[in-house]
Amino acid sequence: MTELSKRIMEIVLMSLGEGFVKKYYEAEFNGCHGYLRIINYSPPDDFKEEVEGLGMHTDMSCVTVVYPDEIGGLQVRSREGKWMDISPCEGTLVVNIGDMLQAWSNGKLRSSEHRVVLKKPVNRFSLAFFWCFEDEKVILAPDEVIGEGNTRMYKPFVCLDYVKFRESSEKGKFEKVGFTVKDFAGINITRTHPPENLS
Repeated sequence: MTELSKRIMEIVLMSLGEGFVKKYYEAEFNGCHGYLRIINYSPPDDFKEEVEGLGMHTDMSCVTVVYPDEIGGLQVRSREGKWMDISPCEGTLVVNIGDMLQAWSNGKLRSSEHRVVLKKPVNRFSLAFFWCFEDEKVILAPDEVIGEGNTRMYKPFVCLDYVKFRESSEKGKFEKVGFTVKDFAGINITRTHPPENLS
């Protein structure tokens, strides 16, 4: 998964500009590490037609690679704010850009807002590999990435500080849902929607 994430990152850097892989991969992304999570979404006992398994959120990572099960339920929010189903397809992976890469790219790469909706009264499993900057890394968009005449959208921040900001103290919850890197390090950015869960 690490090798796959590195290859994905190289392709993403190619999309930002000629020579970006050579210039930025070793300098900025060489210390990245990953972790794998097995995620189980259990339906409530009083299951209705459809229930939210995990509310709208973005991933903290640079890149997340997801292997969904055949049950489905993953939805991604479009730029227009509409929820789109990501239908499971055998042998495919879902790749999400995460908050750390959104900040590093000064918003040129958008961290995908997504959620999980349970549509059947059965457990839904997925495997997610989160590829992240090292804890002590200061995330700061290079001037060349920002581009001449453009404004810096995020103040510099330490990766671990952002992770701590997103961690949830609520039992059974890994992270706060509804908070993004814009809330933590955005410069003069107004929230487009309120957090769905402030705990």
